[in-house]
Amino acid sequence: MKNFKKSSLTISFLLAFITGIGIGEFFQLEWWCLFSASAIGFAISIFGKKFLQLLGLLILGVALGWMRFQFSIHTTNSQTLDFYNEAEESLELRGIISQEPDRRADHAKYTLDVFSQNSEKVSGKVLIKTALLPEYFYGDELKLRGRLKTPFETEEFSYRDYLERFGIRSVMYFPRMEKISASNKNFLFEKLFAFKQKFEAKINQVFPEPHASFEAGLLIGSRRGIPNDVLEDFNTTGLTHIIAISGYNIALVIAFITALFGSYVPRKYQFPLATIFVVAFTLLVGAGAAVTRAAIMGLLAFYALTHGRQYHVGIALAFTAAGMVGWNPRILIHDVSFQLSFAAVAGLLFVSPLLEKYFAKIPNKFAIRESLLMTMSAQITAVPLIVFYFDRLSLVSPLANILVAPAIPLAMMVGFIAVAVGAVFLPAGILIGFLAYGLLSYILWIAEWGARLPGASVEVGSFGMGFVVIYYLGLVGFLCWREYFSKKKSCF
Repeated sequence: MKNFKKSSLTISFLLAFITGIGIGEFFQLEWWCLFSASAIGFAISIFGKKFLQLLGLLILGVALGWMRFQFSIHTTNSQTLDFYNEAEESLELRGIISQEPDRRADHAKYTLDVFSQNSEKVSGKVLIKTALLPEYFYGDELKLRGRLKTPFETEEFSYRDYLERFGIRSVMYFPRMEKISASNKNFLFEKLFAFKQKFEAKINQVFPEPHASFEAGLLIGSRRGIPNDVLEDFNTTGLTHIIAISGYNIALVIAFITALFGSYVPRKYQFPLATIFVVAFTLLVGAGAAVTRAAIMGLLAFYALTHGRQYHVGIALAFTAAGMVGWNPRILIHDVSFQLSFAAVAGLLFVSPLLEKYFAKIPNKFAIRESLLMTMSAQITAVPLIVFYFDRLSLVSPLANILVAPAIPLAMMVGFIAVAVGAVFLPAGILIGFLAYGLLSYILWIAEWGARLPGASVEVGSFGMGFVVIYYLGLVGFLCWREYFSKKKSCF
């Protein structure tokens, strides 16, 4: 057996680390077992050869991942806020709004970092749901009185697990609130949130609704103002992903930096500049799983380009996933956007090359062939998760994605130009915005038209996790079989 390539060993270790974190979600081991397994795996990987080296790295990766998850397990005690969940009496809490407020049509949500309850020192976060008025802002110190609750759980959805990803283990509904001060702001976040508010306000000046909210969704991932019927059309036609920040947004940021500084900043110094802007943009739009994945992979690719290094996309994908779940182990199992984002990218990387020959005869005018190939590749790897979580499948999704694919980047680019020009001279921005308005109208019309087609989306019932596991094991097995027997190469 030939020695395994270093890239294959690296990917195997990173995937084993991710697997260990997933196992840790369901099973706990004694620490001595995990340390012993790590030591054994390390020794085998160092002194073993060929398959034993791979086996050692797999053992080491799983043990380290399992260990990382157990380090992340929260312990409740009298010094943590969630200790007081479900208390019969109302509590007086003091804390600081630590995230951008989430204002909806009929209510507002605030994430509060609490430092005291009934004048006793505690630590923890609480999610507050309250009325739209009076308004509170990032950095405000609040005093509130109400009853702490544990986030609800049902058979279909665990709000507790959903909030656990953000370190939130308590909720409070419509408490009495009083503002104490407004001087507890982080300078960076204060400026980012202020810029975001001004940017959204300028979008609303350039475009009418619902186009303004849709453009905000395309550019900065904001869905707050998008009407529910439009969101439902996107869900039915499988177009929801277009209002989730993705690789294209990151590519635009990097392209902007290259165009702005490329003529007088040496290539190797462009990477630090791009990193600053990409990190700022990622924080600006909320640092969700999809945009974080796109930001890390985009910066890795840009680093390779500016420093003359080889870019291995498989390692980049595995490194990004391992880094994200290593930072926050809870997202692996409980963050649907994380799972869908990586599943779709894996489809583009590993499935699309196998499908290319079957799409060769399709004309590529208006990027039809490429759009269909990318859509089908992503669907093959993402559909099991979509069915598992949402119990329905969009049959019109491939057609809808093909029809809107050419318009999306144009709508984003022209819309951004219109808003930027409008910030300087509003009438000129509105004039440019007419072109973006037409593109946005076209996309909205496709979503509405597709959603009205008979059988556009079908209910498929409930599928268990066993179905998802078997599907992916079969898909991975098929890809390895294809690689080994068709090209006479080891799938490793």
